Amino acid sequence: MLPTHIELDAPDGYNHTVTPKVLLDVTSPRTSAPLPGCSVAFLLLLAAPKMAMNMAWAAQWAAFGPLLETMVPSWAVQLIQIVGPMTGLLVAPTVGVLSDACTSKYGRRRPFLLFGAITSALCWLLMMYAREIGVALGDAGTRQPMTALFTIICYVWMDMSVNITQTPVNLIVADFAGPRQVLAASIGQGYAIAGSFCVSGYILAFGPAHESIHAFLGMLIGVMLLTVLPVCVFAKETPLPPPTLPRNLVAFCVCFLLVQYGYTAYNGAKGQFFGLVVFDGDASGANACGSSCSPEQDAYNRGVALAGGVTDTLFNVVGLLYMVLLPYLVAAAGAKWVLTLSMLPQALLIVMAFSKMVALNVVLVVLCAITQNALFAMQIPVILHVVGHGEDNKLGLYAGAFNSANCAGQLLNFAVASALVQTSMGHALPVLVGGVVSLAAVVVAAVALEMPGM
Repeated sequence: MLPTHIELDAPDGYNHTVTPKVLLDVTSPRTSAPLPGCSVAFLLLLAAPKMAMNMAWAAQWAAFGPLLETMVPSWAVQLIQIVGPMTGLLVAPTVGVLSDACTSKYGRRRPFLLFGAITSALCWLLMMYAREIGVALGDAGTRQPMTALFTIICYVWMDMSVNITQTPVNLIVADFAGPRQVLAASIGQGYAIAGSFCVSGYILAFGPAHESIHAFLGMLIGVMLLTVLPVCVFAKETPLPPPTLPRNLVAFCVCFLLVQYGYTAYNGAKGQFFGLVVFDGDASGANACGSSCSPEQDAYNRGVALAGGVTDTLFNVVGLLYMVLLPYLVAAAGAKWVLTLSMLPQALLIVMAFSKMVALNVVLVVLCAITQNALFAMQIPVILHVVGHGEDNKLGLYAGAFNSANCAGQLLNFAVASALVQTSMGHALPVLVGGVVSLAAVVVAAVALEMPGM
């Protein structure tokens, strides 16, 4: 018989909350039944770091991409952004496997979680003063080579540290959720949306983040530490023994890769798409022109603010509403058709690539919230549906593999987009290709995705 992993001695109901420890008799049959889960209240604590994770990624797309655009050419921005999926491709599965086999007395997930949070905070602290460091080393006016260098270094550092943090965040929630995997995933995705709200709300209230970078990065540091440290203190875990992707997960993994390629085509350059394509702006020096911005520089900044402010805020609203409905939709229609139909809105990026209608483009982007939030929320539940809840289900390995599919999609996009943005369509062509690839994901899901009983 499996022992419980919840001890109810503390005043708050949790003296030690630990991940399951394998004490099975080798002569007894193994079971795939889920282990007892923690309370919903404790899930709210455990999932909170997902807010910081999504703030980091939202900041990368909405703030740091446009910031780089003000200092280096568009093709260079696309190549720099390859670093994100490349580090994720290597770091996430490595952290997943290492955490599964971790023998630290502090548990499997928390050492990686704490290390990633602290290094991310240090990175943002340095990035906060990149402009000042650049000026001290000779930058002047719109000539900012040293600022660009330090920003790129911090960009690479952040990609590595956030990827180190992200995988254990997902896994520790799954470890403790027990049979409530979809509920836990929805709570986690709700926190992720809240993180995006923080970034889009900041941009909505104060304009492009590169215009007030100190306050913006201070917000990221605060949320990261305030959400991660309580988990490291209160989630007491014990290591589990350490542990290929099952064939019936391959189709979902392919869909995940294609969808992430498609969304990154827009999200990786959304400020540039609205600022350069929709508003016909000019990014050169737009971060340093202040009150003397040209009409084109002002148009670029307005496009960036729209993409990262109003549009992302509406995106988050729709995503949050969809997360409320997701458990009911899966129960009513089944996971296959919920996922397949949820991918359709992102295929409408094909239309957006040819549109300069601001309202229409905002609506099309906002509808992508259905696609993105459905796939991310259902990732762990689908894996567990296939591999079961047993102690040797290799959850960390599979979760890392799906993160690699995510990063591979992003990596392919940035590699291809660096050439596509040089065409006459500029940033619109990567969006068009992203819509076509997203449509391919719908076809793969309809034909090959099988999840009987879910």
